[in-house]
Amino acid sequence: LHCSIKRKKWWKLPNKYQVLLFDLDGTVADTDEMIVQTMNILYDLYRDGKRSPREEIYYFSGPPIYDTLNKEFPGCDMKFMHNEFRRVSVELYPKTVTAYPHAKETLISLKNKGYKLGIVTNKIHSSTLLCLKVIGLEGIFDSLVCYDDVSNPKPHGEPILKAANELGASDLSKVLYIGDNKTDLDAANNAGVDCALISWGPRVLDKNLKPSFTIASFEELERRLS
Repeated sequence: LHCSIKRKKWWKLPNKYQVLLFDLDGTVADTDEMIVQTMNILYDLYRDGKRSPREEIYYFSGPPIYDTLNKEFPGCDMKFMHNEFRRVSVELYPKTVTAYPHAKETLISLKNKGYKLGIVTNKIHSSTLLCLKVIGLEGIFDSLVCYDDVSNPKPHGEPILKAANELGASDLSKVLYIGDNKTDLDAANNAGVDCALISWGPRVLDKNLKPSFTIASFEELERRLS
């Protein structure tokens, strides 16, 4: 007897991309627990212990932290609050931050296949370097464009365009930006590049968002690019 096994067919991404740009928090690095614990400490110190729900804090990943702190701690000095966020979070990184499953091996494989890789994030540069060190991804990315590297952070298109330029992508149709939220999609649209949104974090994607593609895992991303 011969058994016929139906194999799942994977649709492939267009065979045109040369530059892959990634958001960091919520896309490459799982920083959710770090952000939750940091915010709870700050709430206890500077908001009389009035904590926002964990499920709400998950959505703080994406917009610049300055915007979030201004919303959560109105009336406080924002430079002071950002310094406090930095002070508290730095101690939590080694204990709470990890790479998402198969991120490292997939990124190394894609780089070996000739893709140019970059990070475009609303984290400040020093925090980005710390995060990549903690999750073991130092030296993999060819470009890092962070909040303090540009005049206009995401959702403006400037950070993506800067990274694309650093990686020699004069043809923006060859650039794919990969993120996990509306801020990332808006930034890609504003830069005029394709966007893939991922679904492996705790944030539920708004059904009204229209990315070029959706991706469920790093393994799936590589399969579809192969």
